[in-house]
Amino acid sequence: MHIRRLVKAGQTSHTVSLPKEWITKNNLKKGDTVYITNKTDQKLEISTEPSQKTIKKKEITINIDNKEIDTIQRNITSAYLNNNNTITLIGENITQQTKAIRKILHDFVALEISEQTSKRIIAKDLLNLQEISLDKTINRIDLIIRTMIDDTIKTFEGKKLQESIRFRDYDVNKLYFLGARLLKGALTDVNLAEQLKIEKNSILSQWDLLINLENLADYIKNISEISKTKKDKQLKTITEIIKQNYLDVMKANHNNNSELANSVIKRRKEINILCKKIDEETSSIIKAITTNINNIAKIIIDKE
Repeated sequence: MHIRRLVKAGQTSHTVSLPKEWITKNNLKKGDTVYITNKTDQKLEISTEPSQKTIKKKEITINIDNKEIDTIQRNITSAYLNNNNTITLIGENITQQTKAIRKILHDFVALEISEQTSKRIIAKDLLNLQEISLDKTINRIDLIIRTMIDDTIKTFEGKKLQESIRFRDYDVNKLYFLGARLLKGALTDVNLAEQLKIEKNSILSQWDLLINLENLADYIKNISEISKTKKDKQLKTITEIIKQNYLDVMKANHNNNSELANSVIKRRKEINILCKKIDEETSSIIKAITTNINNIAKIIIDKE
């Protein structure tokens, strides 16, 4: 590490000397150009070349021979989350798996089949990550979950909205994978993090938020399915309370209001008391929803 002092060089500027060893190693001389890039508020990068802001293209080939469809799904999911722009699937019997593979690829935003033969399927990522906003992705998930809760309450009034709710849960899953991909990319690629305006110290908390939102959507879908056979007024009342808790915790998240977040956590006792009046299976789902909401509240409270 080299230590240098700032020297005032005019009314509005300062200079700092560069290490002689670095100058010699890079064959620099008086009048040569160096490039300074802001890395963080406290860190500058000095380079002999301009910073490259292009995002590296990645490709992966997956051999699906002798693999069950669940394993293939995990392989594709991993490839997507690791920001591979081209995913090539190869196999002697790939035509027998085509329908299932197409369904899996449809689970991801902007992943489309560009070529298919009897032994190969090539999926191309048509998304420009640099044009995607993590905040807008999370806001979209939030909006979908709000409508899922509203319509779940309506199912206890006899309205058959379960299929529509299932489709929206599917949309949340797609957006979750997109958000997770953005965060994983920002974690490993400084240029992408800069362009997405994602601070490294927020990546873990944002990922935690995404996971809890995705889980919430799953559990809400489950509650709507229960309403097919149980028109329980008590369960409807609990769902209405969950709705208010969710609205409050997301408001707290938007406004960084730790006091409101803490008040949501305190309401857990009320939910637990009401859960004693419903069956154990349904109670476990309600408690899981409450845990997810409280986890989001803790993320807000724990922010620096």
